[in-house]
Amino acid sequence: MVGAGPAGSAAAHALARAGADVLLLDRACFPRDKACGDGVAPHAVAILRDMGIDFDAFEGSGRKTYGGLIAGPGGGWFQADPPVAEGGVRPESWIVPRTVLDHRIVRAAVSAGARLREGARVDALASRRGFVTGVETHDGHAVRRVSAKVVIGADGAHSMVAKALGYGDNPPRHLGYALRAYYEGVDDLRDDMELYYYSRAMLPGYGWVFPTGPASANVGIGIYVGEMRRHPLKLPAILDDFIASVPRARERFTRARRIGALAGWPLPVSSVNRPTVFDGAMLAGDAASLVDPLTGEGIWTALVSGRSAARAALESLRSGDASRQALGSHEREWRATAGGYLASGRVLKNLAKSAKLFDLIVRRASESPYYAARAIGYGLGILERRRALRSIVLRAIFNPSFFRWRAAL
Repeated sequence: MVGAGPAGSAAAHALARAGADVLLLDRACFPRDKACGDGVAPHAVAILRDMGIDFDAFEGSGRKTYGGLIAGPGGGWFQADPPVAEGGVRPESWIVPRTVLDHRIVRAAVSAGARLREGARVDALASRRGFVTGVETHDGHAVRRVSAKVVIGADGAHSMVAKALGYGDNPPRHLGYALRAYYEGVDDLRDDMELYYYSRAMLPGYGWVFPTGPASANVGIGIYVGEMRRHPLKLPAILDDFIASVPRARERFTRARRIGALAGWPLPVSSVNRPTVFDGAMLAGDAASLVDPLTGEGIWTALVSGRSAARAALESLRSGDASRQALGSHEREWRATAGGYLASGRVLKNLAKSAKLFDLIVRRASESPYYAARAIGYGLGILERRRALRSIVLRAIFNPSFFRWRAAL
């Protein structure tokens, strides 16, 4: 296993729990930071709880949230909780710094029986007759070859494993960037994930304010490369502009101060449609380019693809066949689970480039608790996004005045 983030640790946990011999390699030493918005949506919380992670133990180092706030480029906004789950249970999200969260996830893998080797840089894949047979690592002293019956590449957006398999960084159309800062002394924080699609020049990019404590927050911006290249400001200046220009943010940051340095990272979105199975190897998480095109979220798809890779690896170990055909169940499973979610996110992302349509949706949601709750549910992955797309198409066909109404405002 190359990479011990959520994808690699989820795969290692599933494999070790099933009795497989798992070696988890990571160039970092845990706990380590990972630039991120730190949001863990309900569908990811459910998987992590199944791995034995107690989110209530994060109180003090994380914050439970229930609802969301979305603002459009015209200045309108709405706030809502998503629809309740079966049995009347409120879906909960968490904001947990990745320094804390990833350490806990990797410890869950180790507790299940995986062996963790930290400070191990993987420089190359070993192969024989076109089949991946292991990796070459460097621990700062010597190069070592580690043989493996199956290699899972979960080593992030700049994945060495993906590059060795012939797939480099995403082209600009399928790549975003995000920048994050932590602030303390922020006024009037509620238990909401706040998303501000405030700038027409950034759409479908947005700024966020995610509470990490009573007066502290993870604050950042995410933008596609195309919009970033056309924007007159650089990423740090865009972040400052977001805080200064959005009234709901500016009013609460008058006493706030930034803690630590800015951190940026690439967002390899799933629209690139990268292969994830090879002879003797698989890709998962950001290495597989499985970031949601709409929100930039990647933890849930990392966990889903890590688990599907583990199940494919287990079947390969039983059969003794590590060909891409034999490992193909990995790609079939993650696509069955997350493929529709990601594909719908791509279409919704393209629709979100229209400021007029976005403001219309925000206005409708601000006037209708039903629409507001469902919009938050689509964003958090609680509701099936394809239903949102069907609703938009049906309204365009049978109720086109729904979309003309905005022009009369």
